[in-house]
Amino acid sequence: MENLQKKKVKELKDLLKLQELPLKGNKAQLIKRLQEYSGKPKPEKAWQYSQAKIDLKKALLDPTSPFHTMSAEQVHNSDIKYKQYPLFEDYFVEMKELVAKEKKDVEMDDLAAKMWRLHFPREEHNKRGYPFWDTHKAKALLKEDVANNKHNEMKPKALRNTRVEYMEFPENIFRERVNSEARKHREKAFWQHARNNKKLKNHVKNRVDSDRIGE
Repeated sequence: MENLQKKKVKELKDLLKLQELPLKGNKAQLIKRLQEYSGKPKPEKAWQYSQAKIDLKKALLDPTSPFHTMSAEQVHNSDIKYKQYPLFEDYFVEMKELVAKEKKDVEMDDLAAKMWRLHFPREEHNKRGYPFWDTHKAKALLKEDVANNKHNEMKPKALRNTRVEYMEFPENIFRERVNSEARKHREKAFWQHARNNKKLKNHVKNRVDSDRIGE
């Protein structure tokens, strides 16, 4: 590597910018950082387009994630997909602030919706004379029946007659709900399978990358 000691601080920071490295610190720290990361491969994707960013946001949105009690440095060192980003600790702080803001916005929206329902309560039945599906017990019951494949054992008309809650809805409306729930059930199974395959591929890739780094 070229003689970094002869360079000015501004020149060192320009080199750091090119490698997307932190610019904080005195001249000695800047030189040390350049030396440490010299020759290391750059991430396959920029942070804003990376899977690492997506996974970090999912983790921070999950209230059970251990990331909430970990420091930025600990999270950075927890997974190879984060280790490849020298600026991860800055990204981590930014993501925590973004997630906190989004959660606050959602809470405000929920509160506004609650106040609206309080002042303008919805009628028990819609204009066509039957209950609203989204708040009716039939919705949860149908989800359970579809999960148990009852929709494959009998036609919607017969399934409707198995519960009094279902019979509060016209046959054609109930048939649409059955078809819709069955479709969601199939799509959920498909995406769950695809997600598991993707996780397996990422796991294998991370193991290979980890082995390479350890060489």
